[in-house]
Amino acid sequence: MKKQNKDTQAPELSTNSPLFIDSVIGRLSSELNKKLEDYIIEGLKRKGFEFENRLELETFIKNNCRCEDTPHKKERVYFANDTPFFLHKYEIEMTNPITLDWDVKMCTNYGSYAYL
Repeated sequence: MKKQNKDTQAPELSTNSPLFIDSVIGRLSSELNKKLEDYIIEGLKRKGFEFENRLELETFIKNNCRCEDTPHKKERVYFANDTPFFLHKYEIEMTNPITLDWDVKMCTNYGSYAYL
């Protein structure tokens, strides 16, 4: 195993660095989008819509689904063929971060969901 020279090692990211913060935000955003997608697919299944593959799902959504956003209530209702099937209340609540040694912890509520 070859030992890395100090000059060639990847820089450590400080928890205050913009790259670290961007990385965390990007990861959280990706995870939240995946969860929301899974909930929407489950909502469609509960209304009797099942799909053989990803392309079939995407085609159905493009042709038959819509979303109504009510910003002042911070909620979105998703529809399939004009029938509501999923509610997302997206008000975000976040506590101030707590730093212990090198660990940064925070608690966030990204909203609530309901199958209709």
